Amino acid sequence: MEKRVDELIKKYLGISVPRILIGIIMLIFGILIFVKPDLLAILIAIYLIINGILVLIDEAMKSRAIRKS
Repeated sequence: MEKRVDELIKKYLGISVPRILIGIIMLIFGILIFVKPDLLAILIAIYLIINGILVLIDEAMKSRAIRKS
């Protein structure tokens, strides 16, 4: 999972995040979900919305690049 997160951050934000930071973030979210299970639905919704937006942006950029060729 952290590899996918790192790829997305590099691709869309142009930055590289150390694996240790991604691991810490994952632990924090895991503990939050364990303590407050209602939070899981909210986090999944946020993930799906962000991922959907990134896919749409990626497809738009690809189609623009194809038109220019």
